[in-house]
Amino acid sequence: MGEFSGKSVLVTGGTSGIGFAVARAFLREGASVVICGRSEERGRFALNQLTDFGDEIKFLEADVRDESKVKRLLQYSLDCFDNLDFAFNNAGVFLHEPPFHEHNSDFWEEVISANLTGVYYCMKHEIIAMGRARPESHRAIVNNASIVAHRGSQSSGLAYTAAKHGVLGLTKQAAINHVIDNIRVNAVSPGPTLTEATKAGLEGVPEEVQEKIKALNPAGTLVDEDEIAATVLFLCSGRATMINGHDIPLDGGQLAKL
Repeated sequence: MGEFSGKSVLVTGGTSGIGFAVARAFLREGASVVICGRSEERGRFALNQLTDFGDEIKFLEADVRDESKVKRLLQYSLDCFDNLDFAFNNAGVFLHEPPFHEHNSDFWEEVISANLTGVYYCMKHEIIAMGRARPESHRAIVNNASIVAHRGSQSSGLAYTAAKHGVLGLTKQAAINHVIDNIRVNAVSPGPTLTEATKAGLEGVPEEVQEKIKALNPAGTLVDEDEIAATVLFLCSGRATMINGHDIPLDGGQLAKL
């Protein structure tokens, strides 16, 4: 019996990386979890891995860029576990975008729809779902932003940076609007994070380049995805009831550097 026993959680983009780590952490604490992703194959693979940490885990294929699929996802979550207590909006894409003067609407639409519009759709239907049950209990939404939600970056792209700034705007406005409904909304902003995809991407990269990437973090390392998961769980816990409309950077002090 863990801290979140009897609670239900939705994690978008939960088939790998940060989303997978958050789903695993919730399961370890006794929660019932629904994960989604765009790949049925990857979803089933993640599901098989996550059953080692808890029995109450479900997967549904869903593309958060499509509001009808998001609406179906939230109904599925309610059908599975009756309530929705917490949500972690993690789904998104990171593309190598061209510079501003070469940018085009295709890049813009793809990145904005996945990283901003998708979060909007998810928040909208999560809030609706949360309002249908257990209104007396505290509920929470956490959005995955980024350190580029706070400033630009040479390694980021135009649309991605704009989208992540928008995620913080959605977070703050929803927090104001729905605290009266006993729903808190916060965000986390990870720096460069060590996930399986990052590990694969670093294979074959010269060691001096890898060290430069790590050096972006004053702690001299990539962020551990389990630390991000621990922060998400804290923001959903009863120990964070006065934290609302805020963002927690997880970057070892990167944003503090000039």
